[in-house]
Amino acid sequence: MKFSPWALVNTLTGILVRKRSRFVVGSQSSVRWLALRSIRGGTVRIGNDCIINCVINFDDPKGHVSIGDRSYVGSSHLVCHSNIEIGDDVIISWGVTIVDHDSHSLDWDIRQNDVRDWRMGQKNWSGVAIKPVRIQDKVWIGFGASILKGVTVGEGAVIGAQAVVTKDVAPYTVVAGNPARIIRHLTPEPILNQDR
Repeated sequence: MKFSPWALVNTLTGILVRKRSRFVVGSQSSVRWLALRSIRGGTVRIGNDCIINCVINFDDPKGHVSIGDRSYVGSSHLVCHSNIEIGDDVIISWGVTIVDHDSHSLDWDIRQNDVRDWRMGQKNWSGVAIKPVRIQDKVWIGFGASILKGVTVGEGAVIGAQAVVTKDVAPYTVVAGNPARIIRHLTPEPILNQDR
């Protein structure tokens, strides 16, 4: 079997990434390891039959990202301090940002030294709001959307392109806008393919 130069570099990068972090990748899943080359710390679990092309950054070495089976994550960005969960049969387009924290404190007295601390490789997380993000099964997230801390996106929901999601999204609804609002209710479709 002949490898393309890109496939060889991607495979070698995958070996290095797995040595620096805790990765579990299910069978038949395709991972663009080059996008993950800078990952350090954290735990990543990717299910079976996935296509993963995103960047994942951990802001704490105890962070955890899990992606279910048959899910696709395009050229997007997951920023995890503690926990981001993505379910089965999820489609996440390109340019999506999912983050489980506010990055900085709202209080100037707490965040005033953030840049100086970064230069020294440090970060003071006191005063920074951190809450897990959960994307349930069968969700579709359109390009450029932002899913912010503490949000649960219910099963079968659709997030419109460029939406900014700051609150939970009910199952089988379509939301869009900034901030995201319900624009339509969906009817769950009967399962046509019982072979899964």
